[in-house]
Amino acid sequence: MPEGRPTIATADGRASLAIGGLVQFDMGGYFQNPNPNTQFPQLNNGVNLRRGRLYFVGKFDDFTVNVTPDFGGSPDGSPTLYEANVNYTGIKPVTATVGYFHPLASLSDATFPGDLLFLERPSIINIERSVAADKQRASLGANAATEDYFASAYLTGPLFGAQRPTLLNGEQVGVVGRLATRPYHDEDWSFHTEFSGQMAFHPNVNANGTPGVSRTTLTLSDEPELRIDFNQLVDTGPLSARSANVYGGALGVSWHNFRLQGEYYQISLNQSKLPVPSPRLGFNGGYVQGGWIITGEPIPYDVERAAWARPKVDHPFSLADGGIGAWELAARYSTVSLNSNVVPGVPQSLTGGVYGGQQQIAALALNWYPNDWLKFMLQFQHVDVNKLNSAGTVQIGQRFETLAARAQATW
Repeated sequence: MPEGRPTIATADGRASLAIGGLVQFDMGGYFQNPNPNTQFPQLNNGVNLRRGRLYFVGKFDDFTVNVTPDFGGSPDGSPTLYEANVNYTGIKPVTATVGYFHPLASLSDATFPGDLLFLERPSIINIERSVAADKQRASLGANAATEDYFASAYLTGPLFGAQRPTLLNGEQVGVVGRLATRPYHDEDWSFHTEFSGQMAFHPNVNANGTPGVSRTTLTLSDEPELRIDFNQLVDTGPLSARSANVYGGALGVSWHNFRLQGEYYQISLNQSKLPVPSPRLGFNGGYVQGGWIITGEPIPYDVERAAWARPKVDHPFSLADGGIGAWELAARYSTVSLNSNVVPGVPQSLTGGVYGGQQQIAALALNWYPNDWLKFMLQFQHVDVNKLNSAGTVQIGQRFETLAARAQATW
């Protein structure tokens, strides 16, 4: 059981089959004081199996096959396939991949879900990676990972399940690239810089859509960094799209048991409407977050992902031995704007723009690691959503707080 993962291997070590897992069970609620025009005045309190993944990993010499079903989701209750791909690692330090895969598009996107400081990634990360990257994406490409740099490039297609005969008659094609470096690192320090970009130059084609209106569309949206209620408070709606691109970068640093990181991304979309105003749309967002391991464990850096990982627990929780596990405190501020080419008081139909809304979130989290396989999280958020209706005259956003917790097991 290397690293707690049950593994069957041949005597010569050339072939093996391992089974891993990630289970995240969330519970929480929203404390609202809506006004009469609030778009979502009754956000749902409750529970959600955020992730329930089983990782089946087969290896033979330099080939690896990954098949991962996921019994969780947003919302749960609809099991799906997270990944199914074939990898070749015979040319060090390169890993070539084909199949349904998660092409890593940014620092936060590259962070393993079980290693996140908060329950969810910042909204701008969820939105920007949806253009041509994201999980369950058909991909062909490679990455190279060393102690000093990570570089990747992928040709990407549609998401798993997008090819439905009655809906799709032309699959999306895009590209994703990422370059991350560690200009300096030693036993205590690790500095991280990166730049990444995406382009969807052929969006999915909907044969039932109207040419120039809904034949090729992209939608940019996200929930308020919590997956208990699934209404997306910032949302552009379907945008008639000829192409879209993303570019941005990240800076980060860790010192022993402290870390700080931030990212900023710009999204541009070329519309393809009928002869009405159809300006180029631009959206943006970013975040800054920090973490402190109160019990002093150092923060490891995952070279294979070029992102920070969860700590290794020095004193696992034990009533008999007096161990308390590892404790971590984190804070984050994030912002995203899905407004573009609009003027308050002027309908978006006249400008060709979109009132998608602006969201700002301040969050605090307390994380407890009883051992290397378990994690419990408690998170508080203050959320401010500033959003006008399509006429640009009525405020339909709101301010509220959330309180949520997660129980996690990973191996």
